[in-house]
Amino acid sequence: MIDLHNLPLPTLRTFAAAARHQSLAKAAVELNLTDSAVSHQIRRLEEALGCDLFTKVGRGVVLTDAGRAFANVVSTALQDVFAAAMRLAEADQVGGRLDIACPPMFASTWLAHNLNEFCLDHPSVECHVRLVENERVHQLSDIDIGISFGSGGWPERWSALLSHVNVTPVCSPIVFERIGGPITQPSDLRHTMLLHRDDGSEWRRWFLEAGTPGLELEMRHLYCSDLGMAIDLAVNGTGVALVSDTLSGSDLKRGLLIKPFPFAIDAFGGWHVVCNPASLSRSASRLFLRWLLARFGRNAAWETLP
Repeated sequence: MIDLHNLPLPTLRTFAAAARHQSLAKAAVELNLTDSAVSHQIRRLEEALGCDLFTKVGRGVVLTDAGRAFANVVSTALQDVFAAAMRLAEADQVGGRLDIACPPMFASTWLAHNLNEFCLDHPSVECHVRLVENERVHQLSDIDIGISFGSGGWPERWSALLSHVNVTPVCSPIVFERIGGPITQPSDLRHTMLLHRDDGSEWRRWFLEAGTPGLELEMRHLYCSDLGMAIDLAVNGTGVALVSDTLSGSDLKRGLLIKPFPFAIDAFGGWHVVCNPASLSRSASRLFLRWLLARFGRNAAWETLP
């Protein structure tokens, strides 16, 4: 039986880091601890909980089923604590207008589902969202915050990685009903339609890396210039789209989309937040940056701000 009164709460941050990295050594580096200190804290937590959180595989560790379930809860709880502390620490800061630029695909998916949280927590900040082509975001000089997909490192801009992007097929349960069964292997996609946001290159690479090169030639296709529309089409059962968890997360959580395959491919980039140096001194920009970085679990990036 777990004695909640003696649960070693200081070990939770160590556990969260180890779970995120799937490595005790990397957690030790992040937290500036010794490897033995991390191991000791994990053992204390396991003893208090009465179950194993990690299991050894080769020279590394992986989460057990109990560890995965606990890691999800702990990660969310620590982010909530960080966000609450941030609100208290910055409650007296002045807000004002905040100009945010991002491509439509990010605005209609992630930002539309999450921006309300920031607005409720910071009523003194007036947000203005501008939709621009992804390639132009880092070029704009009249915005405070930009969110762009790419490799980062733009000249004369501060930027931080929010999420590296891998894409995997997603579709609505409606598709299963229409074709009369689940999709369990790439060849089952013949019964539906492939949704594209490019010229078909990503799907061709997915089939190639899945071991079924050329299979897409036997299928029907629908092309969109905007990934947000491809996601909406997938939600409505039109076909199957290649999407990242970042953009489809809300629909996946609500069961509007599902992943028929676990296999994903690298999109060769990630979502970054980018700022003009002059904007970094504004309280509204810094409030938004701390909120955004926390939402993506990138709190450490805050320390890189000038």
